[in-house]
Amino acid sequence: MKPLRYVILHHTDVAEPHFDLMFETLPGSDLATWRSRVWPIEQPIAVTRLRDHRRFFLQYDGVLTDQRGMVQRIGDGECEVEIGEADKLRIRITSGTTPTTLRLHKISDNQWQAEPE
Repeated sequence: MKPLRYVILHHTDVAEPHFDLMFETLPGSDLATWRSRVWPIEQPIAVTRLRDHRRFFLQYDGVLTDQRGMVQRIGDGECEVEIGEADKLRIRITSGTTPTTLRLHKISDNQWQAEPE
């Protein structure tokens, strides 16, 4: 099976600059997306689940349309995703030689908690 891909974008020139963690959940799928105030995530933190994004963002750096700021890719590569119950998942991302594993679980609506493993 083809490996899954992820990207971390630093979204700036907006009222609240943030980081977007985006990843495939199946080969070729749209990108499941979470917004975080910080990156890397080194302690439990609240993150916001956004709508899925187009795969276009796996390779995009630059200005967004409609005055939505700009994004800079700060990490990308392959990932492993384990989806448990509908409100829990685990993602292991590999950037260079340093793997990072995060557990995400839903708190309410689009609010989730991310914590390093």
